[in-house]
Amino acid sequence: MLYKLGRALQLIGLLLLPIAMAGNMADERLTLGQMLMVSGAGIAIFVIGWLLQQATRPR
Repeated sequence: MLYKLGRALQLIGLLLLPIAMAGNMADERLTLGQMLMVSGAGIAIFVIGWLLQQATRPR
């Protein structure tokens, strides 16, 4: 269960990065700070998911 949660968090983290970049190109643009915050959140979520997956992976 925790292994799958870790994998899901990794996927969510990976999807946040292109969303942050696309938000910078939209009509109502994100500021640089907002884009970096979304990117940082994506990286943090990915790392948490990776650590969770590594700790609970089947041996």
